Amino acid sequence: MTKKEHFIKDIEEALNKTLTLSPEGIEYFESLKNNKVSNEITENGLKILTYMQENVNTYNNFFKAKEIGEGLFMSPRSVSGSMRKLVSDLLVTKQAGDPVVYSLTDKGKNASF
Repeated sequence: MTKKEHFIKDIEEALNKTLTLSPEGIEYFESLKNNKVSNEITENGLKILTYMQENVNTYNNFFKAKEIGEGLFMSPRSVSGSMRKLVSDLLVTKQAGDPVVYSLTDKGKNASF
Protein backbone atom coordinates (compact mmCIF):
# COMPACT_ATOMS: atom_id res chain seq x y z
CA MET A 1 0.00 0.00 0.00
CA THR A 2 1.39 3.42 -0.95
CA LYS A 3 1.72 6.34 1.46
CA LYS A 4 -1.16 8.01 -0.34
CA GLU A 5 -3.34 4.93 0.09
CA HIS A 6 -2.45 4.73 3.81
CA PHE A 7 -3.28 8.41 4.22
CA ILE A 8 -6.64 8.09 2.45
CA LYS A 9 -7.51 5.02 4.53
CA ASP A 10 -6.60 6.84 7.77
CA ILE A 11 -8.69 9.90 6.87
CA GLU A 12 -11.67 7.78 5.82
CA GLU A 13 -11.51 5.92 9.15
CA ALA A 14 -11.32 9.22 11.05
CA LEU A 15 -14.27 10.61 9.08
CA ASN A 16 -16.31 7.52 9.95
CA LYS A 17 -15.56 7.99 13.68
CA THR A 18 -15.53 11.57 14.89
CA LEU A 19 -13.73 13.87 12.51
CA THR A 20 -15.92 16.25 10.55
CA LEU A 21 -14.88 18.36 7.62
CA SER A 22 -16.45 21.36 5.92
CA PRO A 23 -18.11 20.72 2.56
CA GLU A 24 -15.06 22.33 0.93
CA GLY A 25 -12.75 20.02 2.89
CA ILE A 26 -14.73 16.96 1.84
CA GLU A 27 -14.69 18.12 -1.78
CA TYR A 28 -10.89 18.55 -1.66
CA PHE A 29 -10.41 15.17 0.00
CA GLU A 30 -12.52 13.46 -2.67
CA SER A 31 -10.53 15.15 -5.43
CA LEU A 32 -7.32 14.06 -3.70
CA LYS A 33 -8.52 10.45 -3.64
CA ASN A 34 -9.51 10.48 -7.29
CA ASN A 35 -6.77 12.63 -8.76
CA LYS A 36 -3.70 10.64 -9.73
CA VAL A 37 -1.73 13.14 -11.78
CA SER A 38 -1.21 15.87 -9.19
CA ASN A 39 -0.10 13.31 -6.60
CA GLU A 40 2.44 11.70 -8.90
CA ILE A 41 4.35 14.85 -9.77
CA THR A 42 6.09 17.46 -7.69
CA GLU A 43 4.73 20.91 -6.95
CA ASN A 44 7.16 22.40 -9.47
CA GLY A 45 6.20 19.71 -11.98
CA LEU A 46 2.57 20.69 -11.58
CA LYS A 47 3.41 24.37 -12.14
CA ILE A 48 5.45 23.51 -15.22
CA LEU A 49 2.78 21.23 -16.68
CA THR A 50 0.11 23.89 -16.12
CA TYR A 51 2.32 26.54 -17.72
CA MET A 52 2.94 24.32 -20.73
CA GLN A 53 -0.78 23.55 -21.12
CA GLU A 54 -1.65 27.25 -20.96
CA ASN A 55 1.06 28.22 -23.47
CA VAL A 56 1.05 25.25 -25.83
CA ASN A 57 -0.12 27.35 -28.79
CA THR A 58 2.18 30.29 -28.02
CA TYR A 59 5.26 28.07 -28.25
CA ASN A 60 3.85 25.62 -30.84
CA ASN A 61 4.38 22.92 -28.20
CA PHE A 62 8.17 23.39 -28.29
CA PHE A 63 9.42 24.56 -24.90
CA LYS A 64 12.95 25.23 -23.70
CA ALA A 65 13.78 25.08 -19.99
CA LYS A 66 14.94 28.70 -20.15
CA GLU A 67 11.61 29.90 -21.55
CA ILE A 68 9.60 27.97 -18.98
CA GLY A 69 11.88 29.22 -16.22
CA GLU A 70 11.41 32.82 -17.32
CA GLY A 71 7.64 32.37 -17.41
CA LEU A 72 7.53 30.84 -13.94
CA PHE A 73 10.40 32.79 -12.35
CA MET A 74 12.36 29.57 -11.85
CA SER A 75 15.89 28.69 -12.81
CA PRO A 76 16.31 26.63 -15.98
CA ARG A 77 18.11 24.04 -13.86
CA SER A 78 15.04 23.66 -11.60
CA VAL A 79 12.85 23.31 -14.66
CA SER A 80 15.12 20.64 -16.16
CA GLY A 81 15.16 18.73 -12.88
CA SER A 82 11.37 18.73 -12.63
CA MET A 83 11.05 17.72 -16.27
CA ARG A 84 12.62 14.31 -15.59
CA LYS A 85 9.54 13.20 -13.65
CA LEU A 86 7.16 14.64 -16.24
CA VAL A 87 9.03 12.76 -18.98
CA SER A 88 9.02 9.49 -17.00
CA ASP A 89 5.26 9.90 -16.40
CA LEU A 90 4.80 10.29 -20.19
CA LEU A 91 3.30 13.77 -19.78
CA VAL A 92 6.16 15.45 -21.66
CA THR A 93 8.61 14.31 -24.31
CA LYS A 94 12.24 15.38 -24.42
CA GLN A 95 13.84 16.06 -27.78
CA ALA A 96 17.61 16.01 -27.88
CA GLY A 97 19.30 19.10 -29.14
CA ASP A 98 21.14 22.18 -28.01
CA PRO A 99 19.13 23.40 -26.26
CA VAL A 100 16.88 20.49 -25.32
CA VAL A 101 13.24 20.98 -26.32
CA TYR A 102 10.24 19.62 -24.42
CA SER A 103 6.73 19.00 -25.77
CA LEU A 104 3.48 17.98 -24.14
CA THR A 105 2.20 14.53 -25.01
CA ASP A 106 -1.53 13.98 -25.54
CA LYS A 107 -1.65 12.70 -21.96
CA GLY A 108 0.06 15.89 -20.78
CA LYS A 109 -2.25 18.12 -22.79
CA ASN A 110 -5.33 16.44 -21.32
CA ALA A 111 -4.11 16.02 -17.73
CA SER A 112 -6.28 17.78 -15.18
CA PHE A 113 -5.77 18.41 -11.51
